[in-house]
Amino acid sequence: MNSPIFTPEMKTADLVQQNYRLLFVLNRVGIPLGFGEKTVKQVCAERSVDTTTFLALCRLHTSPENIEKHDWDCLSAEMIVNYLRNSHVYFLKQRLPDICAKLNVALAKSASHELILRFFEEYENEVAEHMDYENDVFFPYVLQLLKGEKAPDYSADDYRKRHNDIEEKLADLSNLLLKYLPDDADNYLISNVLIDLNACDEDLKTHTFIEDEVLLPKIIKMEKDFSHKTDNDDFEDENKDLSDREKEILVSIVKGLLNKEIADRHNISINTVITHRRNISRKLGIRGPAGLTVYAILNKLVNINELQLDRV
Repeated sequence: MNSPIFTPEMKTADLVQQNYRLLFVLNRVGIPLGFGEKTVKQVCAERSVDTTTFLALCRLHTSPENIEKHDWDCLSAEMIVNYLRNSHVYFLKQRLPDICAKLNVALAKSASHELILRFFEEYENEVAEHMDYENDVFFPYVLQLLKGEKAPDYSADDYRKRHNDIEEKLADLSNLLLKYLPDDADNYLISNVLIDLNACDEDLKTHTFIEDEVLLPKIIKMEKDFSHKTDNDDFEDENKDLSDREKEILVSIVKGLLNKEIADRHNISINTVITHRRNISRKLGIRGPAGLTVYAILNKLVNINELQLDRV
């Protein structure tokens, strides 16, 4: 099955009519209904929605097996975060409570009523904990990274280690209802619940796929780019004078701090300290600690009294 052809010039109504699941995408990116005969490009422009990202999300929901990774390189990470946040609201405030309410009615006369409802409520709590973590920790980290800032005590790898498949228990519930439910339940109502569970399961799988295969690789790449930029900022061209960071490192050296102590003081790695020391020696043409100390004193980076106090 080939991916559907979605273009910016097609009418938004025609896009939705190809697959009504795309209504969820519209809601989650902030495009309301009532768009008349407007094209996708026009509707996206009115709502400040990135058209390329929107169409990629539509293709993903319609035919996820045919989406190529290179299609994701130009997508907006900020828009994906907003999409995922809105998805969380939908799952926690509408989709899961609706299924729970239907289960409650369908099992009203069944002996398994309390047992299955408890199972589902535990699942709801698990999903809420999972999504609250993303809302409170991971998404703010992503937005901070997009601003050119990086939290020193968190990374995409921390998120990946604790990320689990929240749809797994939903599949278990479907199997329980389908295969092992006693015949004292309302089968018509249970069938409706099963249809909702299946739709929710597919939606959650796509949701998880977007997190793990679309957003996470972009964040990992951003972290690498950020680290590279930081390194370039730290290491000035060898023909220039000492940078402010190199002067700070030099002061720590002449005060007698070890590489690990310097790294801890300046919140950098030991390898970065070693690289700074090498750059300082190359720029100054001075290698020994005694010579570096004289240079620091002559250039008023430290004074003799300060060095004597540090050694007391």
